[in-house]
Amino acid sequence: MSPGLRRALCLLALLVLHTAMLGAQGPQVRSDVGDDDDLRAELRVLDLLRDGDLADLPTDTVDPDLWAWAALDALQEDKTVRARELSEQLLAHDPDSIEGHYLVGTVHHRAEGNLPRALYHLRRARGLIEDAFGPAPSDDGPWIWHALTLGEMAMVSGEMGRHEQKLELLAVRDALYEPRSPAERGWPLMRLRRYDEARRAVEEALAMDDPDQTASALTALCAIEAEQHHRDASLEACLAAAEHERRYDLGGPTPFTNAAEASLGLLRLDQAESLLLEATENFIVGTVSNPWLDLTQLYLSQGRTPEALEAVRAMHRWRLRQPAAIDEQNRAEAEMTAAAFLLVAGRPHDALRITRRTLARPDRTGFTSSESEQMEVAAALLDSIAHRLAAERTAETIAASSWTDALRLRLVETRLRLRAWSSSRRAAAHLSAERMLLATLRPYLAGAAELPEWLEPELVASLGDGVMAAALERAEAIETVDGAEGFFAAWRVEIATHGGDARTALAQADRALDTLPGVAVLLRARVAAQGARAALRLGERGRAAELFDRALQSDPGTLRLLGLALPVRIDAAPTPVARAAARSLAASPRFDRFDASRFVVQIEGVPSSADACLLGPNGTRLACSQVTVRAGEDDAALGRRLALELQDAAFAPRLDLTQSDLESLDGSPTAAGGRGRERLHTLLDELTRDS
Repeated sequence: MSPGLRRALCLLALLVLHTAMLGAQGPQVRSDVGDDDDLRAELRVLDLLRDGDLADLPTDTVDPDLWAWAALDALQEDKTVRARELSEQLLAHDPDSIEGHYLVGTVHHRAEGNLPRALYHLRRARGLIEDAFGPAPSDDGPWIWHALTLGEMAMVSGEMGRHEQKLELLAVRDALYEPRSPAERGWPLMRLRRYDEARRAVEEALAMDDPDQTASALTALCAIEAEQHHRDASLEACLAAAEHERRYDLGGPTPFTNAAEASLGLLRLDQAESLLLEATENFIVGTVSNPWLDLTQLYLSQGRTPEALEAVRAMHRWRLRQPAAIDEQNRAEAEMTAAAFLLVAGRPHDALRITRRTLARPDRTGFTSSESEQMEVAAALLDSIAHRLAAERTAETIAASSWTDALRLRLVETRLRLRAWSSSRRAAAHLSAERMLLATLRPYLAGAAELPEWLEPELVASLGDGVMAAALERAEAIETVDGAEGFFAAWRVEIATHGGDARTALAQADRALDTLPGVAVLLRARVAAQGARAALRLGERGRAAELFDRALQSDPGTLRLLGLALPVRIDAAPTPVARAAARSLAASPRFDRFDASRFVVQIEGVPSSADACLLGPNGTRLACSQVTVRAGEDDAALGRRLALELQDAAFAPRLDLTQSDLESLDGSPTAAGGRGRERLHTLLDELTRDS
């Protein structure tokens, strides 16, 4: 499901198992304690292992069982540094320590997100147990560590996308140990598209009348219905999971983010926002669900850019509170959301630093219902768009540059456009499955490419209008949700535009603008801009001006995104500064000088300062810029700088983006240090706790 259905099904179950085992066998670390003095001595050692200085404890005088239980206790309390210290000491003392390998593997999994290394140690622990005690250790064998190892291996396998392996491990664990957890099978079976088996696992779990099993089962059912494109049934199951969460307060945002996704599937956008806001109040460690990520995307689509800025800041704060293992699962999705925000904000060069990285380092998708190809399509297309927008911005700079600078910048522009084309082809290659293509054409459906809906039409240029037209017919034939007509009309606008059919493009633009939800602001702006392009081709300049105005009022960046030139009349004062600005604007790819245009650029300038405004058809000020002379700057340079600043103001939303914001969004060392600083603070907390 895009981008919401996700659930760390096994994390909570394993914590419950740990707690049950510690309660049953926990700190009675040995069964041969001779008397109360020995017991008190061992408990004192255990306390020191948990919170004291390990240098005070000679390893050879401490029972390894104590080290193991203390490490397990540290894991449960999220004291991962202490857990690693203790478990590594166990392995240093005995390289074949069952407990040591289990604990080191679990630390690699939960604290560091190093899944291959975690799996190595967990396999080693299982092998040591089963070689010595058989595949089913007896009551006097290390059955506790065997059960824990199987559960942890199942989690790691699932997070690595090895769902068959996860099912095998769960089957072994449930055959040997109580309580059984059938709900945990629902998710991997769903990911394998074995839907009938997944439903049987859900039914078995619901029959147990256990709150935890019910929560996992309802979440799995929510995903099963969504993946089978049962929109109404998915919402029913997802809302049931959210209500179960409200009743039992198990902790976590996932039921609410899932229900929000299902609400979007029925175009209930207000309900989706309400559920996402509720999810933000339910933070829990150990879930990939990040409601601020979904809110950022929702706010962007609705043109609520200032709210999207606050949401993207909160998205990163939420991420940094999660352990590395969770961050490994959805880091690229969060970064792609930040990149989409930067594209809307008119910062393509900043977005490029993110998109290049996400192409090279896609998310694991073990915790979500998304397939890796869905993420790869999105990453490639966002990278293509970022390069193309950067090329458009470079072309604007060329128009305001000296001829020597312009030659150099032409090479830069060419490289950017070539990379945009290459990434577009890469997106097309990943979008080869018919199921994903049809899901992408239908509004808010699971299995679609993980793209914001206002950017999905970019796929027409990647795949070709003929392919997309044929796929659109099939998608429309199977769609049932009320309100889909406007989204399909938006696709037809794009297909007709790329096919050179201006009359159809304009007619479909009118239809889309009449039927799309009013809150689909960025998609409506794109449709209006493409309609304006079609109107110009048909010679209907008045209609084009009306549609351009609608696009600029909703999303001024859409003209740059589509490579469009706005017809304008340029009125410049008779000064060298104003004339220099006018020449740069007339040469810019963003403007087409047309003296009868209803859009006007007014430029005033004196040697020390200058200002310019873009006025709409009714004289409305769409954007204004003012510059003052810098040291060593002549009139021509001042005018060229005014031209660039007017275009930045006219073709991007007005936002107060600080340098700190840009660093946190583009993955700079300052941003990357955020998690490092947080880990340092965690370490200091652990070292000073109870001291």
